[in-house]
Amino acid sequence: MSLISKNISISQKVFLIACTFLFGLRIFSQEGEYIKIENFIFNTEQLKKNQKGIIIPQLDRNLNDRIEFFIQESFPEIIDDSKNIIWQSYKTTTNPILKAHSMSFMVRVSIKNTNENKIYRYIEVDYFPKTDELSTYYIWDPEKKNFRINDSELERRSYLPQLTELKIENQPKKAGINDILEEYRALIGGINDNFIYFNKAKESDLDEINQNISSYVKQNYSNVDFVMNIVFDSYHTFISAYDIYHYYTFIVQVKLQGSSTPNFIEVFYNPSTEIVNSDFTWSSQRETFYRPNKD
Repeated sequence: MSLISKNISISQKVFLIACTFLFGLRIFSQEGEYIKIENFIFNTEQLKKNQKGIIIPQLDRNLNDRIEFFIQESFPEIIDDSKNIIWQSYKTTTNPILKAHSMSFMVRVSIKNTNENKIYRYIEVDYFPKTDELSTYYIWDPEKKNFRINDSELERRSYLPQLTELKIENQPKKAGINDILEEYRALIGGINDNFIYFNKAKESDLDEINQNISSYVKQNYSNVDFVMNIVFDSYHTFISAYDIYHYYTFIVQVKLQGSSTPNFIEVFYNPSTEIVNSDFTWSSQRETFYRPNKD
């Protein structure tokens, strides 16, 4: 078994880049390689808790005004007003090459109609701090007289990992804001020429994490002969008033029994619980591991 060494070679870097695109890591098109993790730290530090432990984000009246204008401009024939804007969450993604972050808002809107009673509906809007852009996946469904997520986004989400099943999302033991800040600062310590090396940032933890990942793969995939390599793929965070979690993904290169062709498994690691998990399954028909589509 060959785990990541302290000095990643050029071939390993190429392998890592290939894995990033092979597994379709979602990097927002609005974001890119020039975002600094320090931006993530700054935004996360702005999320304070009240006496009840509920996260209260900083109020940005200018951003709220822009969201209101964006919605009314996007649905001029449908929406009457959209003044009730509620901060939902702050999300970040960091992989060795690219970084992305966004804030989500839920907006209560009133629908134009000829009746005296107001009809209210809800729209989710994403804000991308790097480019200062707003976006929404919601479209109006005239038959149901309500907003819904568009078909292409629904299809994309059907291929995403089910984080609750992976024991990451909505778990009793949640990450703290300081836990996330600590991980960010560790990742900064692993940056070299704007390329993030997880092993340089977390040397003290890496051997144990790799061992746990290797053991998990051997125990849960009977057709794996041995683990060839384990590569850091990405780090994700999610902070909201109702849930806080963060997790790493690793790409595990394995040799199968009776085969000389390497195969790959995406593995998740929750630093708050130290649980290793994966939702990849073996397909004899495809002759590969894959994440089943969730209809």
